[in-house]
Amino acid sequence: MARTLALFLSLCSGLAGAAPNEIKVFTDELAAYHAYTLETHVNKARTGPLRVMPEYSYGIWHNWEFSLQLPFAFSSDGSNGEGYRAELQYVAPHDEERGFYWGVNMELARDYRVGEPHFWNVEFIPILGLRVERWHFVANPGFERALSGQERRVSAPGAPRKRNAGREARVPRIRTELFRARVLPGGWTLGAPTDA
Repeated sequence: MARTLALFLSLCSGLAGAAPNEIKVFTDELAAYHAYTLETHVNKARTGPLRVMPEYSYGIWHNWEFSLQLPFAFSSDGSNGEGYRAELQYVAPHDEERGFYWGVNMELARDYRVGEPHFWNVEFIPILGLRVERWHFVANPGFERALSGQERRVSAPGAPRKRNAGREARVPRIRTELFRARVLPGGWTLGAPTDA
């Protein structure tokens, strides 16, 4: 069993090299009802700029969270704002220690990436999770659709683009991620995702 898991993780880590610049795994971690959180996502792929995205989230109801995000890109050419996003996330009630859970994430974004057309975009991402002892497995299959601009498309969220007969299409990719976290005094969590 250990060899099979090691083989699977090594194959997936090879695919992760082509991962998109923005990486986020949606789990069952939501802001509590009438509470807020502030997260900062920092992502750097092998190529492309450093991406930083502050995210303010508020628990609007039990198991419901609303978030506002402001993505930025930093490179040797300077820094740029990459638009803004609003996100609504729901996770069904479940045992928080073990077993299966599900939810959904919906996002509306205005994308302003440098060198790309600006457009409104919508994403719909199911959240499928399973906790077994110390392991936490999560899948986020989903799709996105440009609502405006010249290149309206349906594709897997965050998938890299591939040129095809003069049109851009998104190619779905598989990514594995391990997350190492440490709880600091005052309840702060410091975490860093690492490729498996």
